[in-house]
Amino acid sequence: MEYNARLYNYSSGQHLTFYKKTITKNENVKKEKPEKTYQKSRTKEQEERSKKSSMSRTKNKIYQISRSNHWDWFITLTFDRTKTDASDYEIVVRKLQKFLENIRYRKCPNLKYLIVPELHADKTHYHFHGLLSDCPELSFIYSGKDDKSENPIYNIANWKLGFTTATKVKDNNKVSAYITKYITKENGEHYLKGKRRYYSSKNIDVAEPEYLVIDNEEFQSIYADQITHMKTQNISQAHQQITYYELKY
Repeated sequence: MEYNARLYNYSSGQHLTFYKKTITKNENVKKEKPEKTYQKSRTKEQEERSKKSSMSRTKNKIYQISRSNHWDWFITLTFDRTKTDASDYEIVVRKLQKFLENIRYRKCPNLKYLIVPELHADKTHYHFHGLLSDCPELSFIYSGKDDKSENPIYNIANWKLGFTTATKVKDNNKVSAYITKYITKENGEHYLKGKRRYYSSKNIDVAEPEYLVIDNEEFQSIYADQITHMKTQNISQAHQQITYYELKY
């Protein structure tokens, strides 16, 4: 199958990815993992291309998950360093997962979440950003402060491992783009190399794409009044140009 566009239908609108260079998708061929000897012999250019490709897939997946679901809260979870070694990624992940498991078991059986790790500015200690929904039993307490947009900032009383902030999600599209930005080149290639770059609950929805063949100029002409955002990116290593469209229904 050949295609040059992928269309995702979300409850809040549509997202279309257009590829200038047509892609061939062979669904009958099973991909085999390359042998380690081949991996070791890859050139520096091939390594760089592989890293960028992996990073792009992660960001696209996070965006796809976040757009496919309705979210109630955007949260940040940090650790009290007198209680937890926040520089040990495996430790903080275990504590995060235990917290989420307890919340689902004791309070919010239908909890949905998407969590992304990030390093503090000191490049040593980790914290987490995330999106939550279906969690009315969680205790959110007003902190007495507002953010730059004058939205109230809350704290999650159930988090006993450190400090939290939480704000109500007003625009699902914007918060989806926002959380994707936490997956940076530096984090992905160095500090999170070989580690999971996001955590999501099993009950999340994930929209499946429609594979299309379209004429880009004709598409822009026909749907001009429905396009709310457009961004073009050149992928020189793959000799590819990608244009991202956001469309309203």
